[in-house]
Amino acid sequence: MQLQNLQLEFADALLTDEQHLDFILPTQNIRIYQNNVQTHLIQALRHTYPMIVKLVGDDFFRVTAKEYIKRYPSRSGDLNDYGQYVSDFLAEYQPVKDLIYLAEVAQFEWMCHTLLFAGTHAPFNITLFKTISPEHYDQIHFILHPAARVMKFYYPMLRIIDLCKDEVDDTIDIGEGGVDLLMFRKESDIRLIPLSESDFSFLSALQDNLSLTAALETTLLVDPTFTLDEKLAGWVQDLIIVDY
Repeated sequence: MQLQNLQLEFADALLTDEQHLDFILPTQNIRIYQNNVQTHLIQALRHTYPMIVKLVGDDFFRVTAKEYIKRYPSRSGDLNDYGQYVSDFLAEYQPVKDLIYLAEVAQFEWMCHTLLFAGTHAPFNITLFKTISPEHYDQIHFILHPAARVMKFYYPMLRIIDLCKDEVDDTIDIGEGGVDLLMFRKESDIRLIPLSESDFSFLSALQDNLSLTAALETTLLVDPTFTLDEKLAGWVQDLIIVDY
């Protein structure tokens, strides 16, 4: 058997319950490697999804993580890359079918995780921007900071976060409505800013790479009183908009 085939067979065996490999004797020794890999992957998931752990309990999370690992084996040598599809997995995972908000919580936590590892960017160059002629404004595409993201949540995410932090004593009504959030990294923390409908409309349009003119036109349909000048200055100052 060629070395490459041996490596592939061994890698596949690590992520399954398969214990019989001709080149490993005694065969039960493969379980040592399997347990080690599985433990590290579960720990990576637990670190990325602390709210999910809090909501379902540690024992149940461990069982769920094992099922996720079977469905979505690691394809990277960096554990920080692992766990991207937990939201998709939970949306179809029968044991949590009644916890309809759980997949969205996982989506929120994965976004927090990716923002923590996102790149940096220099502040907006106002001097260079002022050289643009007004007749070219319709061609401008503002760029959000790599560690900034706007997201729409259909469940009360801020209330769920407070619950996971033990800051809510009462039960939460999952049907009370969602929230639009601006999520961005500041120093080593993820900051969360609830957005008005118009602010979300404008920033999400920029996020979707719409031009300044198109983003503004879309937002004015939502809120005719939306004033870009004062909003733009704040987003530039807070390093939410960093380039164009």
